[in-house]
Amino acid sequence: MKIIIHQSILIIFLFLLPSCEWFDNNVTPTPIDLDQKSALLVESNNQFGFSFFEVVLTAENSEKNIMVSPLSVSQALSMALNGAAGNTYAEMQNALGFVDFLPEEINQSNKGLVDALISHDPKVELSIANSMWYRNDMPPMNSFVEVNQDYYNAEVNAYDPAKAEKAKNDINNWVDNKTKGKIDEIIDQVNSDDVMFLINAVYFKAKWKTEFKKTNTEPMTFRLENGTEKQVPTMMGEVALNYYNEDKYSVIELPYGAGKFNMLIYLPEEGYTTADILPELKNTDFEMLRNMTPVDQEIWLPKFEFSYDNELTVELKALGIIDAFTPFVADFSQITDKEVFISEVNHKTYIKTDEEGSEAAAATSVTIGLTSVGPGQIIRIDKSFLFAIVEEDTHSVLFIGKVFDPTTSE
Repeated sequence: MKIIIHQSILIIFLFLLPSCEWFDNNVTPTPIDLDQKSALLVESNNQFGFSFFEVVLTAENSEKNIMVSPLSVSQALSMALNGAAGNTYAEMQNALGFVDFLPEEINQSNKGLVDALISHDPKVELSIANSMWYRNDMPPMNSFVEVNQDYYNAEVNAYDPAKAEKAKNDINNWVDNKTKGKIDEIIDQVNSDDVMFLINAVYFKAKWKTEFKKTNTEPMTFRLENGTEKQVPTMMGEVALNYYNEDKYSVIELPYGAGKFNMLIYLPEEGYTTADILPELKNTDFEMLRNMTPVDQEIWLPKFEFSYDNELTVELKALGIIDAFTPFVADFSQITDKEVFISEVNHKTYIKTDEEGSEAAAATSVTIGLTSVGPGQIIRIDKSFLFAIVEEDTHSVLFIGKVFDPTTSE
């Protein structure tokens, strides 16, 4: 018999129809002032995010739109980390950028960051919710439940394995409610050997700080990295933005809401591709962008919408998480006294960007099973590019992606 623990993380970004209060010019965001330890942890964890994206992008088809959520994957693995021990813990801790941090410091920093983010920008609606669903005849250790309640505010629910359909519907309804209908199903069934589901849902809604006029959107030529040219609906307008140039690429920062959340666009210079500039993302000068005075700049930005999914076991192993995926070696003794290991990590994302703003979603599912036998005057974004959605004060990277072809949906 095989016992499986599912851990699912779901992140949703919606930047549509904000309330009038958000766009009251008299309302200002509160700054996030992390303590030195927390700031170091966020910085280290961001390096995990950039390295994770680099591994994914390198392994994928180069002619594919891709987006991942480092925040989603990090939060999922951070919760799983509370159940790990020994070398399994050490490898996960190191890969996530948490080396030299005590477990309580990791959890406290995650809690502090989430608390700060959700109360940060009054022009941005952001909610983060967690829940734990375990079968009532195989409860996890109390300490594992308590740490996720204390630091991740997880709702705890027991389900009857004899009523699998009801359990599935309850979990999916919770996700549907927390994401306001944007993701109506995160699991397709509850199997007899499933023992737990850990779910995280994040909802974010905002508009561009300076919206694009729909009447200015026109078909423009967009050049794919394979040399193909396509006519793509392109937004055009004058936007107050920050940008700087490197030898191989330019970084353009487009603000949302009150300016505390931004989309960064990494546009390769002529003669370079997204693959060439990919290793440079981890050197992004967030502080320089933060200290710049925005300038009004004409920009052309293609509209795009696509979905992406990937099973991440290979990528996470490449980052050094080995034991956790190895039967008879993985140590999750802080969850259960049974021999368990991570059998798969699934990740799904969605993004839509138009004149009003952006809408994005990400889901990460970690399955743990019981071991058994067996720029210029006009900034033209007119070719394949990379992008990230980042919070300004902490530099937390929520999403990173690549737009190869704005006209394709996956």
